[in-house]
Amino acid sequence: MNGEEKTEEKTVSHTKNKYPWSNYTLKLGRGEPVSTTQYVLYAVQIAAVIILSWLSATVVPAIGGISFFYFVYPFFLVFTMWWGIWGILGAYAGSVIGAGLLVGWGPVVSVAYSVGDIVPTLFAFVLYRGLLANRGYDSLWRDLTDKEVAGVKTRRVGAWVWFLLINGVVLNLLSGLIGTYVPWAMGVIAANAFWVSFAGWTIGDLVAMVIITPVLVKGLTSLVERQGLVNRGWIT
Repeated sequence: MNGEEKTEEKTVSHTKNKYPWSNYTLKLGRGEPVSTTQYVLYAVQIAAVIILSWLSATVVPAIGGISFFYFVYPFFLVFTMWWGIWGILGAYAGSVIGAGLLVGWGPVVSVAYSVGDIVPTLFAFVLYRGLLANRGYDSLWRDLTDKEVAGVKTRRVGAWVWFLLINGVVLNLLSGLIGTYVPWAMGVIAANAFWVSFAGWTIGDLVAMVIITPVLVKGLTSLVERQGLVNRGWIT
């Protein structure tokens, strides 16, 4: 083993020792069989997101056809950070079925505009597990609420800055643009209501994310992790 390889191995080892969330990566899975309980859990969370998406789109008054408080948004973000592709699938299914078909939007519009809910989940998972986790930020977002995780002091201010910048601004704006433009272009949203609908999407998601995400993380993330139910990769 040459000097370079030794240095690299030492760095990887140091990272794993320093950050207790380093075993959550962008690999396909944990390399062991998945229990029936886990598959049931994945299915239940998808069903839950569909119901919450429908409620978000119907119970809360809409602005230009778009719910101005899509309170399911933080749920599928957190579920994605726990369960990878299953959380992303839940976000998409929730949007297509719960916030699309069940509220009377046609199949084509529902399938197309729901890409807007894939964007924040997909990129958040990649950015946190592939980049920020190695720079001291918890990929399960416990650093938003906890001063330390498994004995490691968290960077709460930095965690909130990245959380708001990535999920609340960049990905939320991109998501809102896709999710509003598609139904607007297909005539589902009135021609003069584009910007009102876009504002309803982005502001509503941001408010829901800031209020609900810390509650979900504080109340459930550590419990899910202790039960060994957090995916170490995309699939398991």
